[in-house]
Amino acid sequence: MWAHVSISIVVLLASLLYHYHFSEPASVITYPETHYDYVVVGAGTSGCVIASRLSEMSNVTVLLVEAGGYFGWLSTVPLLAPMMQGTEVDWAYQTEPQVFSSRGLHGYRQKVPRGKGLGGSGQINYLVHSFGRPEDYKRWPKGWSHADLLPYFQKVSDIMNVIPMPEEEYLTKAFVLAEESLKLDNVSLRKAMYTAKKGTRWSTYHAYLRKAWNRKNLHILMDTLVAKILFKNSKVDGVKVIYKNGSVGRIGVRKEVILCMGTFNTPQLLLISGIGPANELKKHKIPMVQDLPGVGRNLFDHMNIPIYVNLRERVSITLVKLQTVPEVFNYFAFGTGWLATNGVMGLGRANNSGLLLFGVASAEEKLLKVISNFETETYRSLFPSYNDSMHEGFIYLVSCLQPKSRGSVTLRSSNIYDSPKINPAYLQDPDDVTCTHRAINLALETLNTKLFREYGAKVHVPDFEECRHLRQDYRDVDYSECVMRMAGLTSHHPCGTCKISTDDDAVVNEELRIFRGVE
Repeated sequence: MWAHVSISIVVLLASLLYHYHFSEPASVITYPETHYDYVVVGAGTSGCVIASRLSEMSNVTVLLVEAGGYFGWLSTVPLLAPMMQGTEVDWAYQTEPQVFSSRGLHGYRQKVPRGKGLGGSGQINYLVHSFGRPEDYKRWPKGWSHADLLPYFQKVSDIMNVIPMPEEEYLTKAFVLAEESLKLDNVSLRKAMYTAKKGTRWSTYHAYLRKAWNRKNLHILMDTLVAKILFKNSKVDGVKVIYKNGSVGRIGVRKEVILCMGTFNTPQLLLISGIGPANELKKHKIPMVQDLPGVGRNLFDHMNIPIYVNLRERVSITLVKLQTVPEVFNYFAFGTGWLATNGVMGLGRANNSGLLLFGVASAEEKLLKVISNFETETYRSLFPSYNDSMHEGFIYLVSCLQPKSRGSVTLRSSNIYDSPKINPAYLQDPDDVTCTHRAINLALETLNTKLFREYGAKVHVPDFEECRHLRQDYRDVDYSECVMRMAGLTSHHPCGTCKISTDDDAVVNEELRIFRGVE
């Protein structure tokens, strides 16, 4: 058998070397043309789609500009997503010190990873996929209702290969059956959905960009930073770029510049280019192109509270199990096993209170402390498995799905190399605490159902010094709030900083073009 395995490995390595040396996509360039019809800034989740779809029109020229390069093979393994954070493929941003949350984190700061390279955050995220409920879209503008978007949801499901967690997972089964046992109104407990193909990550980079990257009318310029959008008489004229070697260039545009830089970098570039609140532009001595107060405002994010659940039965994913020869062999030979999943077993909600079941019981303490920014005492109080790689358990991540707290993205300076100031203002609105507490109660209710009881599920209550004056019980709202403000973490779902609307905070209209003042 090992002879066959050895031959397979040799063939695989030879194939990889061949593709590396001889299959550079025709679209990848070193030097751009002087002008393009469309310049797409950022090759992340949306940028890959936009560049691919636009270049289907053979009579237009499209340039896709990306600050990073290729991602390595590690990004293809779904369960290894945490190992990508803090590396060269991560912008590695941090929030400003938080006032209402993050008290158990170093400097009261959250780490907010964003992907840097072809595929963007879609290459380092946890792949969880959900379209939400029709009610979630009721405040969206005309043309963007759930009914309007439904045909696109189906298209995305097919192209992005949205698949459920395998049926045979013990924790998935217990979670789904809990809905039937609870018989509560407006409660939904379902198998988690994620985007993967043959055991590997499947992002818009794989589904869209690679399909298009040999088209003659599409150019892809990597390791290049767009430093400014250039205007002439309030009409977009091109972009200023900084190449890998530090040289500066200008690329003209005939039709449109399309920003696909994400929640933090898009408002940053708009502000540096002179579009945003007049007082913010004046503060950094940036010539104003258009006073647009909403740029960088309205930032919000899901905040996850980790609730650890101990188990008696061997039904969770542990570090020891992941390192066994059969587990590793099954993944690399057949694309199966836990490594082929994201470890997220179930998604649940009751109205706007949500929970996610993460089936990994134990992980490497140093890695998780670094990527979460937890202080050691906080981390070890939260996770009883911190020094036991065989410990059985899972983590409920509970959150408020429609938070009311609003923060902002502003400039640190007018220099594009300086990271933006990110302040999500987690838990500023007391309604978010109430909503999250309901999610905790829902999580506790599931543990009283038949299969979870058979597995010996028992919630772990962290012993935080800051919360010891309270009754040590998650059902106590004051204790729950104390834990939220100590240990809540970003869900990596930031949004809102370029609001689509027609009100005073609007940044783009229903066609996703800048709301007013520029063309």
